[in-house]
Amino acid sequence: MIELLYLASQIQCGANSPLINVKVDVYHNQALVKTMSLNEKSYFPVNSLNDLTFQYRFVNSSCTPATPTQVVLAPQDALPALPAAYDQQSIQQLLNGLNSYEELFLVELGTTNTTSSAYDLQDVVFIVNNNPILPD
Repeated sequence: MIELLYLASQIQCGANSPLINVKVDVYHNQALVKTMSLNEKSYFPVNSLNDLTFQYRFVNSSCTPATPTQVVLAPQDALPALPAAYDQQSIQQLLNGLNSYEELFLVELGTTNTTSSAYDLQDVVFIVNNNPILPD
């Protein structure tokens, strides 16, 4: 069992445009099991995040997501050398707040160009709890 918390989403369609609402469709064995929204928490009866796949949808936006770049980081992992965009916490700050059984699942949807200033791996951020306590 894992728990996903859709912690943050910050992506714009061009400079000075409003933030885009990103819905995340979560699949297991090619079947849609949940559509998640920002700040939502869900439990999945799988062994790891690798058992799930994800599709990203922009709501009320004429933009479309780029091919997603997805990265999973545990607290002890080496960090990508990326600045935080907007008013986001840095990836290091996010990692510092994790327990040893948690991971960050970071997604870039704005660009595939890793040298672009828009490439920050924080368009969608999940906390993955690999040892959740289930609610009663």
